[in-house]
Amino acid sequence: MKSSSTALRTTALCATIQAIGGGLGWSALPALMPAISRDLGISHAMGGLVWGAASLGIALASPFGGAAVDRFGPRRVACAALVFGALACAARATVHGPWGLAVTMLAFGAHIGFVAPAIPKALAADVEPAKLARANGVALLGYTLGTALTVLVAGAWLAPALGGWRPTMIVASVAMLGAAAAWGALLGDRPVLMKHAGLGAALALARNGALRRIAAMHFLLFGGYLSLLGMLPRLLTERGLPPSRVGVAVATWLACAGVANAVGPAISDRLKRRRIVLVAGAAVAGLALAGFAAAPPSGALAWLSLAALGGGCVAPLLLAMPAEVEGVGPARLGAALGLLMLVGQMGGFVLPMIAGLVAQSGSMTAAVAFLALAHLAILVPASGVVDARDTVGGALPARS
Repeated sequence: MKSSSTALRTTALCATIQAIGGGLGWSALPALMPAISRDLGISHAMGGLVWGAASLGIALASPFGGAAVDRFGPRRVACAALVFGALACAARATVHGPWGLAVTMLAFGAHIGFVAPAIPKALAADVEPAKLARANGVALLGYTLGTALTVLVAGAWLAPALGGWRPTMIVASVAMLGAAAAWGALLGDRPVLMKHAGLGAALALARNGALRRIAAMHFLLFGGYLSLLGMLPRLLTERGLPPSRVGVAVATWLACAGVANAVGPAISDRLKRRRIVLVAGAAVAGLALAGFAAAPPSGALAWLSLAALGGGCVAPLLLAMPAEVEGVGPARLGAALGLLMLVGQMGGFVLPMIAGLVAQSGSMTAAVAFLALAHLAILVPASGVVDARDTVGGALPARS
């Protein structure tokens, strides 16, 4: 029997590193992008490349990160990676052009490729299988709320108080070092779940049809989310929204996603169904983004919030479902998540670049319409997930 106090501590630690590393360390960039763009001369297309560079770093590092987590355990791997990520975050303060910023974002993304597989792996070790989706939802809630708070205060309060966007990056890096220290000191490794699969054997997991479907959903959902996160502050500013209201709007979007991160998995665990939540969430997100693209500024926030509720229900399930796939389970969860992150974060590299090019040659509204189609495309792999009431929390197959 797994201890409830241990599960609570592990979930809190996972939420903390999500909030600080993913929230403050990563999401400070789009929050400060209007100022950074003016300082470094970054165009729409180059902005998509800079933001997508982090996802490229994640994609390149994830297979190695997943294998390392299975081999050495989530505590040591994530602790070392957080330190590297903090250094990459601090390095942003030294750049003087868009290409230098892109390189630092590539390095920052590489650290996430090692941290991201460690979080579900740690949760699978300490949380009961029937509550695993909810635990992943709470951890992801830490990311969304950390991002919401960062977007709300970074441009309007934090950067002015610290003297600009460059000192803000230094403060974020110090916070990441503190998170690394807490993770290393308080999390325990569970040897029974440290079953190394080697990089070749890990890559062989790509033959699993269920994992391929989940990976396709990762590609579309996270790529679409990262595109929106990167472009929303600039889009809303160009629509005439005052800077103070831009932060509130993006924070509201993220807060709605955070609510769905907790509620969606709870519903799925209670029903012992995955497909119905995946399909409903993807449909709501895609249609709401289409509404946002066409809406006047006065109604944009309502559509944006609805889209966040839909996508927020889907995201935690994608992190929990690999542990339920036959042939993977908790022992090889790190390797499986590494592969899924590889595909998903390629979406985070490709979709922002395409959205940036669409915005450059057409309009920001056209770019949002493209992202609406990307979310609706999730319905194709989601429809292939096989519901099985007796396998949620154990092994959940999908049609290959």
